[in-house]
Amino acid sequence: MRFWITKNSELPVREQLVRQITLAILSEDLPSGDKLPSIRALARRYKIHSNTVSAAYHDLLNRGWLELRRGSGLYVRPLNSSGAAAQELDTLLAGLLREARRLGHEPHEVLHRLEQMILPRNSSRIAIIDTDPGMGEILRAEIAERSPIPAEVVEIDRVATISGDCLAVALPTRAAMVRERLPRGVPFMILRLRSVRGSLEMHTRPAPDAIAAIVSRSADFRRWAHAMLIAVGLDPACLLDVDTALADWQQRACTGKLVIADVVAARNLPASCQVKLFRVIADACLDEIVALQKVSQLGA
Repeated sequence: MRFWITKNSELPVREQLVRQITLAILSEDLPSGDKLPSIRALARRYKIHSNTVSAAYHDLLNRGWLELRRGSGLYVRPLNSSGAAAQELDTLLAGLLREARRLGHEPHEVLHRLEQMILPRNSSRIAIIDTDPGMGEILRAEIAERSPIPAEVVEIDRVATISGDCLAVALPTRAAMVRERLPRGVPFMILRLRSVRGSLEMHTRPAPDAIAAIVSRSADFRRWAHAMLIAVGLDPACLLDVDTALADWQQRACTGKLVIADVVAARNLPASCQVKLFRVIADACLDEIVALQKVSQLGA
């Protein structure tokens, strides 16, 4: 994977590496099991100090994003890894998918058939669990665009009240916290993130010194967008952070040559703004939510 390092940024190079690798893992641009470049190779390629790369890798190791294989190097750790038992299950499922493909069945067909066998229940609503209210509303809006079933944002301290007729969903960074609190029997889906590369595709790339306004109520969204825009070469000094919870946010947003917005904020921006919409949930993940609902209706 390619990294974009800006040495004159207010964001330290170590943190740039940490954020870019984390985003790549969450969006599956860096799939689980991928080997990362060695410290020396990465430092030489981007002309940065090896201690900086080492510090970034150690940070990612401590946070659980990477795993060290003695004598081999650093690898992306599976998001849902739980030791040897999880690895055995992964091996079993990988074999099932290989055999299914040999017989002409695509992975999504296998998934849908398993869902029909295991989850023949009718979900009356979708519970979106997030610690950031702004991000929760973004996820709700994106799901609502595709799903006919009502979706609501549930605060983390209310997770224990979710009933079995509900499909619970959350981002990968919240998954462990949700699982600890979720009642037994409630189906749970981890939302996969849209590819970072896909989010960064622009019909016309702005000039490096063009003012770009990052517009969202969610602090997480603004932080992620900020890291991605720095990665493609925009000057950090030209990035304007706009919180839609503030009274004058529309006026501040429109000062940008380019406006990066989530789906909620974009609806309230003037038509004169040049808006680049950043979506959070991967299209394939939204397709799975819709498919789950169809399966539930068949099994009801």
